[in-house]
Amino acid sequence: MKPTRHPGYLRWIRTLPCSVCRTTRAVEAAHTGPHGLSQKSSDWSAIPLCARHHRTGDDSYHKLGPRKFSEVHHLNIPAIVASLIAKPCIRVESGAFVGRLGDHEYALGSTEAGLVRAIRRISALRKEIQAEVA
Repeated sequence: MKPTRHPGYLRWIRTLPCSVCRTTRAVEAAHTGPHGLSQKSSDWSAIPLCARHHRTGDDSYHKLGPRKFSEVHHLNIPAIVASLIAKPCIRVESGAFVGRLGDHEYALGSTEAGLVRAIRRISALRKEIQAEVA
């Protein structure tokens, strides 16, 4: 079975800061899941890493391997992947927008304030959670 490919998701991953150093320059989508010979893992396993932490540095993912890389940089890669693929949803409840991210719910404001405000709020919450995990 071939791994799942999602170019749009990888494009989005490359817009995020590096999970190690937080730089936004030369960020790559690093596939971290299980893979076969000459075959990448699913795109859904990708995390954002700068070129140095992904491939070129002495402490890079490719040089250290997944386990040592996680230890050296104090990263919980499965948690990062889970937070990246968690899809936010927004619903209306009693005249207010309520957002759900993972297993948590958040008040996003009244419906009078508008959906755009609720979307911005859930997007900001998602970025905060991703920064905490990384």
